[in-house]
Amino acid sequence: MTGLVAHLHGGPLDGVDRQLAGATDELVEFTHESRDGTWYVEYRRVRRDDDGWHYEATGEMEKQDEE
Repeated sequence: MTGLVAHLHGGPLDGVDRQLAGATDELVEFTHESRDGTWYVEYRRVRRDDDGWHYEATGEMEKQDEE
């Protein structure tokens, strides 16, 4: 069975499709790898279409702790 697809709009992941693991929570964090490290980027669920869920960037980003 294929998982649900999240279509991301805005933010550093604009235009990216990501698989959702089951639940379609209103707020979801996706990881984004950049030259200055790994970031958690928050997206809000806005609508569902035939091709999956659409999420819009909230503007909230948090850098992953360096170990």
